[in-house]
Amino acid sequence: MNRKLTLPAVTLALGIGFSGCDLQVNNPNEPDRARALASPDDVESLIASSYQQVWAMGHYWNNANFAFNHMSSRHTATWGNNGQNDLGREPREPMPNSTSYRWSYVFSEHWNDAYGGIAAASDGVRAIDEGLEIGPGGERNARARAFALSSQAMLSCLLALWYDQAFIVDETTDLTGELETVDYNSMFSYAMGKLNEAESAVRGTSFSLPDTWINGNAWDNNQFADYLVGWKARCAANLPRTDAEAAGANWSQIMSDARAGIQDVVVVGEDRSSDTAWYDDLKAKAQQNGTWHRMHMDWAGMADQSGEYQDWLTFETSKRTARKMTFGDDKRYPAVNEDGTLGESVSPTAASTGPRHRYNANIIFIASRGTYRQSHYGDARYDHYTLSCNFCESGDMEEMTGQEMEHYVAEGLYRMGDFAGAADIINVTRMEAGLAPAPSNPTDPVPSNGAGECTPRKRYDVQGRCGNLRDAIWFEHFENVYNVFGGLEHWHGRRNDILPAGTALHLPMPAADLEVLQRDIYTFGGSAGGAAGNPTPPSIVPGSLDSALERAAFTLHRLQRHQKASRASEDMVVR
Repeated sequence: MNRKLTLPAVTLALGIGFSGCDLQVNNPNEPDRARALASPDDVESLIASSYQQVWAMGHYWNNANFAFNHMSSRHTATWGNNGQNDLGREPREPMPNSTSYRWSYVFSEHWNDAYGGIAAASDGVRAIDEGLEIGPGGERNARARAFALSSQAMLSCLLALWYDQAFIVDETTDLTGELETVDYNSMFSYAMGKLNEAESAVRGTSFSLPDTWINGNAWDNNQFADYLVGWKARCAANLPRTDAEAAGANWSQIMSDARAGIQDVVVVGEDRSSDTAWYDDLKAKAQQNGTWHRMHMDWAGMADQSGEYQDWLTFETSKRTARKMTFGDDKRYPAVNEDGTLGESVSPTAASTGPRHRYNANIIFIASRGTYRQSHYGDARYDHYTLSCNFCESGDMEEMTGQEMEHYVAEGLYRMGDFAGAADIINVTRMEAGLAPAPSNPTDPVPSNGAGECTPRKRYDVQGRCGNLRDAIWFEHFENVYNVFGGLEHWHGRRNDILPAGTALHLPMPAADLEVLQRDIYTFGGSAGGAAGNPTPPSIVPGSLDSALERAAFTLHRLQRHQKASRASEDMVVR
């Protein structure tokens, strides 16, 4: 495929045009660029708005967040909205990257949000560099420019995490010529360089952010810089598409950034009826047990002590149905009544709701779309947010957490051979939940209690064997990052090779842009994944020689493709 591309038409109205094409796009709802950049205050507002696109990519639902969470086998639903039904179907099918697809925004909204925010930030930087003064004598220029660089960096990182290829665009881009896409590794390298540049700019001047720019956070410059350091860890840890790629990541640097970055970021939500940008669909809807969400059996099953999940696995996929399970010592899960039954109630009761998870007696998903996607279990951790009032979605919203950073450190320590250090980190939350400490020997199983119960059990394992240290790291990571930021569950699954076979590893460029550019439409996922440019991830069956050989062949195939792409890229010139 010829990789030299002009910029997508969707960005034309956002201040980034493309040449060599007669297409004209007129959007009466878009502000005139000259008027938007006419005054210093307008430029500052434009720059401030660029971060709202970072927020949208991480917390809205009219994009790929719901579908990819489903594809991680953490969340489950059968509704068509957000592509959940189509992209969550098993066996996996190629993703429907088409302009006629009803939920085509799954492919385009992250793309549009990223380039919309980059365009706003780039226009602002360009205006400042051309002599615009914000505030008397330009006293607010440094803050505005540093904030714009930060938005460019975070949005470029998200393009690298979500897409197989993207355009590098900033205020220096020559908009009169052609641009080329770069692959996700090159996009990541650019984003990390931009994050370093932004951090230096932020630390190099003294300021406080207005609390409306990242709603509720009137940070000083060093607090904002610490947030960017957290983004370095988030970006680098989540880039790898496979376990083989993750093995080559710079975990020493990831751990350093995770430890040095800001530990907890909370953005304040507002009444959504006011057309505010500050709301969080992940927390308001993607844990809504009565409508949109249940916990996938593949996830809840790792904590099951009844044997029901293991029996569920023995059935072919189409014949699996929701099971009632018990969860032993893990206090995060629903309690069991004295007679061994669960509370038969959807409303929170002592018997039906734990601190993190809920049992629901009813089944809400359409059987004809796959009973294997039905579940009695869901999440309850954000009830304080979703139940604050009817659809107003007000309250504190997690954007980045210390536990997210701690789990990057734990994974890094494990991958670098410090098993005791990794165990020490995850045992904090394990022991708080009532579980015995995980072992520091990576081959030892997690301890079982006198009843033979252990958490977690191995994923996808019909024998129900107790997991080891790595299984425990996976389990605690999933437990503690759910719905913090869109994509975290899927990115974790792909870099550890634990996604269901055939699951797409990333999004393709949106079909609408490929059509405008007169390029072949392509996609990923399903049994034809290799032909579509994405080899099917192998099944993970612990202790199986066939599974181990399959993973080895998968890794070799990925390395061969990477080497071929590297050779081809030597002839590319990135403008």
